[in-house]
Amino acid sequence: MQRPEVAEQRKVSRMRESNAHKRIFEIITLLCTGVILTLTSYSIVASIMGHIDVVGATLVNVQIPSQTNPLSVKPVSILMAAALGLTYSGLELARPSMLKFSSSTYSYLKMFIFGGTALAAYEVMYNFAIWIAQLSAASIAGILNPDIVVNSFPNPSIPWNLVFATKLTTTILAAGLYSFYYIRSLEKEKASLA
Repeated sequence: MQRPEVAEQRKVSRMRESNAHKRIFEIITLLCTGVILTLTSYSIVASIMGHIDVVGATLVNVQIPSQTNPLSVKPVSILMAAALGLTYSGLELARPSMLKFSSSTYSYLKMFIFGGTALAAYEVMYNFAIWIAQLSAASIAGILNPDIVVNSFPNPSIPWNLVFATKLTTTILAAGLYSFYYIRSLEKEKASLA
């Protein structure tokens, strides 16, 4: 049998570890939110100031730090990573509150998430199909730059950059899949506590 002091020390240690994890997730959430807001603001301002008519082009046609640097990254990739980081850390912060949900709330959440995930999966496949077709057609003309491929359907006056659209829908798909898994794990955790 453990002495009461040892049990109390372990309890305090677990609380400190829990608080440290919570603080890390809070910092990640704040950083990711800041990155998303900054890049979204940059994209909107650059589109307005640069009179760019292709949705997402401002986040694809730029390299950070520069195109000559082999370790450069596109803002759209940073946006994707920030959105995934926000999804993960935000859900982890919400865990205590979400464990209090009723089983019907879990069912509604799963239904909503499943629908969004299915739509995102369709969009990812659709974008890749268009991307492959347009790159194949452009390669005949000797143009092999995937960053300039756009989808002007269904509204030709507002075309979308396919790199942007594909990364956006892939991010939504990944967030949806993780969210569905997360809700299932919450249901199991709640059932084991009952």
